[in-house]
Amino acid sequence: MEERCHEALKKYPLKVYNIYRARGAYLLETDCGLKLFKSYEGSRNRAMFEHIVKEHLYMHGYHNIDLYVKTTDGDIIAEDQSGGRYIVKNWFWGEECNLKELAQIETASANLARLHSILKEVELTGDQIEHNIDSNLQETFEKRNRELKRVKGYIRDKRQKNEFEVLFLNFYEEFYAQGIEAVKKLADSAYRQIMDESVKKRLISHGNYNYHNIIMLKNKSDVSVKAGNTSGWTYYQSISAADISCDWGKTIATTNFEKARIGLQISDLYQFIRKVMEKNDWDVLYGNSIIEAYDRIRPISKGELGILYILLLYPEKFWKVTNYYYNGKKVWVSERNINKLSSIGEQNPKRIAFLRRLESIM
Repeated sequence: MEERCHEALKKYPLKVYNIYRARGAYLLETDCGLKLFKSYEGSRNRAMFEHIVKEHLYMHGYHNIDLYVKTTDGDIIAEDQSGGRYIVKNWFWGEECNLKELAQIETASANLARLHSILKEVELTGDQIEHNIDSNLQETFEKRNRELKRVKGYIRDKRQKNEFEVLFLNFYEEFYAQGIEAVKKLADSAYRQIMDESVKKRLISHGNYNYHNIIMLKNKSDVSVKAGNTSGWTYYQSISAADISCDWGKTIATTNFEKARIGLQISDLYQFIRKVMEKNDWDVLYGNSIIEAYDRIRPISKGELGILYILLLYPEKFWKVTNYYYNGKKVWVSERNINKLSSIGEQNPKRIAFLRRLESIM
């Protein structure tokens, strides 16, 4: 660990027994449990918004979150002499949610419903509300549709087209039509009303509810040792030697609220469904199970169901891969992105079948 990191870490009331390197962070075994220590690039106002959201969850009985640890001076951010900023958060031994295991997926969906049930009437200042409201979905869809149309024009005018560009043109008309239809349906939906009500009630969405941020808890002794990222189960290269037994009791933890916003909570469910369905070839069983597990805890209104349908209708993955291509080096496109685009096209019929199933219960 670098000297400046040590300098910042000394500002926390923690006795550190063991340190593990992780991608962009350190995992710390301390007298107060497992912690995550990393540099912080965001604004102080944003950090405070996240802190308030997570403290609201904690005070209402949801304890398995990466709550900020305060310094001895009561701050949530520590600074070194050079002005570098750092944070320490609670962390957990466990494994990322397995998107191939239906039981874990249902547990994660129920967990999201519990989060949403608590994340309302959060005490925020007027300034915090103003600067943390979710973007206008209508404007977002329209902007993305214009970008898709621009890329089509660019590729169409090229004399020589690579494999990615040929695939794009083959799929474009179908996906662009879905984007246009989503805009029309959104304009006729209860979106504006639900959004206004969400702001009024100060409803918070996680903003990035995917398997990386859902930890299925385990005892330390049961955790696999892998290298690469900062989920609770992937750590490596012990820097000092000690052993602390951890018994967390619960089954699941939710982390990384960096993208939390005031707005449509149903957007979290959309993100989770889309990721799971893409991993499972749009198997209807998985989609139905996610919705049912969530609805049992936090009933989905007819208006929210309509918005969920529209979010799933919009070809976000197609836009995302296209946007990455257009803003990157167009001379050479990686095989990975070609495969991604091909997979999106191949999965589309099953995606449409799921949308029809969802439409039938609206």
